[in-house]
Amino acid sequence: MKRLFALLLVFVLAAAACGSDEASDTGGDETSTTAATDEAGGDEAADGEMAALDELNVAYFAEWPTPNQIGQEDGSFSDAVGVPVNWVPFNSGGEMAEAMESGDIDISYSQGLTPFANFANNGADIRVVGIAVAYAEADNCVARGELGVTRDNAAETLVGATVMTPTANVTHYKMLSMMEFLGVSLDDITVVPAESGPTTAAAFESGDIDVGCAFGGSVEQMLAADGNLIMTGAEQESDIGIFTYDIVSIPTGFGEEHPDVVTSFLSATEDFNEQWAADPATNNPIIAQAAGMEDVGNFLDGDVWFSFPTIEEQLSADWLGGYVQDNMKEQLQTFVDLGEIDSVLDDFSPFVDTSYLEAVNS
Repeated sequence: MKRLFALLLVFVLAAAACGSDEASDTGGDETSTTAATDEAGGDEAADGEMAALDELNVAYFAEWPTPNQIGQEDGSFSDAVGVPVNWVPFNSGGEMAEAMESGDIDISYSQGLTPFANFANNGADIRVVGIAVAYAEADNCVARGELGVTRDNAAETLVGATVMTPTANVTHYKMLSMMEFLGVSLDDITVVPAESGPTTAAAFESGDIDVGCAFGGSVEQMLAADGNLIMTGAEQESDIGIFTYDIVSIPTGFGEEHPDVVTSFLSATEDFNEQWAADPATNNPIIAQAAGMEDVGNFLDGDVWFSFPTIEEQLSADWLGGYVQDNMKEQLQTFVDLGEIDSVLDDFSPFVDTSYLEAVNS
């Protein structure tokens, strides 16, 4: 691996342990908030514990459209949870973890697994309580079209290529795993850490990089600039075993103090997922407005990159019943093998708590 990249990655991984990783291209401002418009739910809550909570601070990503934003837009999510919800946009999963540690955030929705695992590996008292969204096709590496890169010729074609990717997040992990699978030596490419998805897309369009790795709208932008996927998300799932998804996470103490709030949040999210699935055409414009987008694009329309596991599915062995715990260890072991972090925990099971999802079905 190029020495410059190694040095930069060591810095980024150290920063990620402090909540400074660049895990999102959302452009959100962690200091700005959008308060829920209807606060009646807190007064009407039958449970005294829930009523005692003045507001619920939820971290999310702007320009990352999800069905619970139907209720963010009109305040009905607050009603469903039973407490006013303060939606706080963040730039990265590492910032979300840092805010949970400081007590500023109660629930992080759609946090990346890799930043969560980094913090857990460094002793953060946080828990995964649900799966927010799966999105294999929305997170990928795009090669410049004129290079003619395919999965069959990548080992030869990418020699000398410059690859831009965020670091210490799932996009980075997917890039490393894909290059290994395709036989591309990291010594043969120059890897440049990305500041953000838009930065990567701009460098791609200007011809400064050969391959850009990002997620969301930046992938669409690079494909529109005559780029092509080296491997599809479906191929990465079936051939490499990489599943791309975000989680719902909480500070452990918050869940212990307000278990009914966490359960109600997960239940309400499931209800809004079902509401969206029943009528995407009606709900997509509402979600786009809440997400700060002109439209939901391929996230929720067209090819539909996003899928939302049901609570029953989340509790299965394919998700929180075992896979997620193993996946955290697997992802961080990749960085250990590269010599970028010293060690990884033997078992991440203590960082997954399914009791809140189980309570929804009880």
